[in-house]
Amino acid sequence: MKKLPFIQRLRESPAGVLAPFESRRPFRLWMTGSFAVVMAAMIPLRDVSEAEREHTMRVLRHSRFGVTETVQRIEAAARIQGLSVLALMPGARPVLVLESSVGGTPILMDDADSRPAMPLSVMVREGARGGADVLVTAAAVAHPPQRWQDLPAAVRDDLDALPGLVDRALA
Repeated sequence: MKKLPFIQRLRESPAGVLAPFESRRPFRLWMTGSFAVVMAAMIPLRDVSEAEREHTMRVLRHSRFGVTETVQRIEAAARIQGLSVLALMPGARPVLVLESSVGGTPILMDDADSRPAMPLSVMVREGARGGADVLVTAAAVAHPPQRWQDLPAAVRDDLDALPGLVDRALA
């Protein structure tokens, strides 16, 4: 029996719900300026195993600069672009959470039991061969911001511009 093309594009969530991958929307998506909410989303991310981090984070870019200088460059590039820093969790793998140009940062959850993700944030870790790796949440890659109609257009633009912002920071 021949499978229909759309069947091959279905994705099953942990809750067992099937949805077309191209049209799958986050389970929950909201904007916040609350430092407490950001910290609640950020702290579990820092303590996950390397295997789980590979599942929840994706390398966006490699930097020839060290971790500290990479973070400083991304902060400066964000400010030039009109974004501010909502939170910076220092450490061996600092996490930088940016606030959109209209205020607040988006938080999303793929499923009812998933961890909150912050697509307008980056984690910076030491690179395997020197320099640093800049990582973003896998949810930011899996859900293109243009489909998030619940967000203001300016916030979707800020999310779309994040890779270019990082490129300018690392140039």
